[in-house]
Amino acid sequence: MKTKKSIDFLLFKKAYNIISNKEHLTYLQKLVNIRASLNKGLSEKLAIAFPNTIPEAESVFDQKQDNNISNTKHWLAGFVTGEGCFL
Repeated sequence: MKTKKSIDFLLFKKAYNIISNKEHLTYLQKLVNIRASLNKGLSEKLAIAFPNTIPEAESVFDQKQDNNISNTKHWLAGFVTGEGCFL
């Protein structure tokens, strides 16, 4: 996956790990930062409640890009083979 949904999945996984490690009990801002990057971002109420929010997507996107640079040609070949065309 090389789309926005892929990044959303990595962010969701990160949020899940924060909750399962019970870090959200002391660092709620971490979850709000992740939420700011998912789908439509923060709701108006959350934005007012957490004014110091910094979206997480940029760091996850950079990490994902670094991992997939060598696979770009193979991904394109697989995409064309699966679809048969770009239309």
